[in-house]
Amino acid sequence: MERKSQSFRESLNQAIDFDKVLKQIASFASFSCGKKEILNAIPLRNQKEIQHQLDLCKETMNLEQKGISIDLSGCSDISDYVKKAEKGSTLTGDELLAITLFLHAVSNVQHALSNTEAERLNDYAQTMDACHALIQFIEKRIDGSGSVKEDATSYLLSTSRKLFDQRQTLQGKARGFLKKNASKLMENMTTSIQGRLCVLVKAQDKNVFGGMVHGQSQSGMAYYIEPGSFVEDNNKIQSLQAEIESEKQRICKECSIQVRKKAMTLISDLETMTILDVASAKGRWAYQKDGCIPLIQSRNHSFRFEFARHPLIDSKKVVANTYSCSSSQNCLMISGPNMGGKTVTLKTIGLFMVLAHCGYPILCHQASLPFYTSFWFDIGDEQSIENNLSTFSSHISKIAKICKKCNDHTFVLVDELGNGTDPSEGASLAIAIIDYLISKDCTIITSTHFNQVKSYGKTNDHILVSSVEFDQDTLKPTYKYLEGVSGSSYAFAIASQYALGDSILQHAKQIKADHSKDVDVQLEKLENMQNQVRKKEERFDQLIQNAHQLQKDAYEEKEKITKQKDRLLKEYEEKLNEMLDEKQEEAQDIVRLLRQNKSAKMHENTDLLHQLNTMNVKSEDHKKAEPLKIGDYVQVKDVNTHGEIVELRKKEATILSNGMKLKIKTNRLTKIKRPNVQKVKTEKKHVDKIFARVPTELNIIGMRVEEGIAALDKYIDQCVAHRMKQVRIIHGMGTGKLRKAVWKYLDSHPHVQSKMSGGPSDGGLGATIVVLK
Repeated sequence: MERKSQSFRESLNQAIDFDKVLKQIASFASFSCGKKEILNAIPLRNQKEIQHQLDLCKETMNLEQKGISIDLSGCSDISDYVKKAEKGSTLTGDELLAITLFLHAVSNVQHALSNTEAERLNDYAQTMDACHALIQFIEKRIDGSGSVKEDATSYLLSTSRKLFDQRQTLQGKARGFLKKNASKLMENMTTSIQGRLCVLVKAQDKNVFGGMVHGQSQSGMAYYIEPGSFVEDNNKIQSLQAEIESEKQRICKECSIQVRKKAMTLISDLETMTILDVASAKGRWAYQKDGCIPLIQSRNHSFRFEFARHPLIDSKKVVANTYSCSSSQNCLMISGPNMGGKTVTLKTIGLFMVLAHCGYPILCHQASLPFYTSFWFDIGDEQSIENNLSTFSSHISKIAKICKKCNDHTFVLVDELGNGTDPSEGASLAIAIIDYLISKDCTIITSTHFNQVKSYGKTNDHILVSSVEFDQDTLKPTYKYLEGVSGSSYAFAIASQYALGDSILQHAKQIKADHSKDVDVQLEKLENMQNQVRKKEERFDQLIQNAHQLQKDAYEEKEKITKQKDRLLKEYEEKLNEMLDEKQEEAQDIVRLLRQNKSAKMHENTDLLHQLNTMNVKSEDHKKAEPLKIGDYVQVKDVNTHGEIVELRKKEATILSNGMKLKIKTNRLTKIKRPNVQKVKTEKKHVDKIFARVPTELNIIGMRVEEGIAALDKYIDQCVAHRMKQVRIIHGMGTGKLRKAVWKYLDSHPHVQSKMSGGPSDGGLGATIVVLK
């Protein structure tokens, strides 16, 4: 069974670069167990298990979107250490430290997930035992560097102090020895040989001090001597060191016994942390690459990958395409030129099918696919997306095996079916194989160059014929996938790109014309017509998009002008108020001067009174003027603006002028006669003008959700003010976030009576029709 799994993985690696994609995902894992689990992934056969894995991944993606990451720092593979402890072996300080760091990581993950909405991940986290007692037991004895603490036991502490004192005693003796015998030493310093303190003595004096000879210098002129006076102290030091090492070994043994008692718990925790690490790596990969969680269904053979992108192609260069088949279509047949993207399309679809069945996210905006129990691939051995290579070999032995093993839960992917033999026989064989696989209710993804096979596909309701686009003007592939359009091989165009002689090309075209059957000619004409229609549709779509953009730009420009106008009116109003305040201050100054100049000359006071009377003319006019009320028609002084009072508050009035509301101080208003215009005509003209100012649709395509909702809120308010009954909001499909936000806003708006998606001529799901109350 293991051999079969290994063989299957090798076929996946060869056919769809599965190992390279898994390596990319594994780079997001936090420790070796998670990486290993990802690198060894294979499709699961239980749909519930697949869904469970996808649900875990979805929760980690949601956490990433909220800026929350599962921190597994300190986590490592402790399985070997636990097994070592189970066998009765003693763990080193470093191994015991690794276990405590792992348990701290367990505790941190439990705490982090307990404060989130990730229910499934939190359930896993809370099943773990952080073994706090074990952590305390080890950390009381092992420090952060993996060494046994000096004060781990009272015996170890006292022995360590004795060792320190003994070394100090020996160092004191050594200093006295060096001072006394400096003339007989090669160097006036001590050294350590195998843990024993020694001195470097001249060769002729090596036997003067007794003790032991530990070695000779390279020159032979000196010897490393342990003087007799050092021997006893060195022996005591080594004895104390041995005692300390024995005590440390006993302490590690004691800790190892505690680890052995918790062996099953530790292994269980490791397995759970591996699950969480794998889920976290999947979520981070999908979030960074803008992927999604696929939906796996068991109803039929339909599948859909929206804006699919192969993960091994540079994100700046990859062309996103949408691949799909309906419930009645068993086979997706792809045609087009060599090196035009057929193999990339095949590998992308095959890769996403396998990844989804491993419980992994895929790089799409949205995805749904059937549940399969077996996968079969037949793509040339030397194909590589990264090198843009494509081969055309066909392995009939493998096809025969597929035909024997397939059923209604089988996914089959074959590149260039029927190729590598006589074209007429190969095409016939390809049709027969496809027919047989369809009869077995398989899902088949294949590519072909044969016109006979393409013609067959066009007439079979169970087959969707598609192609990859080739630009004849630039003679280069565009890598765009064209659903429902069969494509030519463009062999002549590609050959001309490599400077093949014109005479050869013309001769080849003549031979093709002479030997082409009528059905091939008609198929080629049909392909050309399809391409022309498709290009016209693309140009038409581009024109619509440009029109929407122009409308959006015009609306933004209008909003900008309106804001600027409001700002100028506000500034003008403030300036007028400032002028009035200045005049009032001048009047107060004149009154104050009059009071102060009672004894001044008559002509001076006369001048001041004249100034005051001049300034008070307007005040007198206000006193004589009739009090203002709502409904009065007034004119703003010093400004060629007039309108009707619609709101009155103390010294400030709101007037409606030319469709705009202005707040003006009452001392700047003068009641005037309403213009002699027929009321009915005026209202009609006014209403028409107002309605002409608000468009019947709002385009928010390309906006962020916050910008789009802000624009929508302002637009609905304008529509309500102008008593519009029905409008259209153009938001596009995209990821669906903007559409969802628009519908949520409309549901909560008090003036919205109902909403519905646009019809085929109104933008479909990319637009919403709103009926206002």
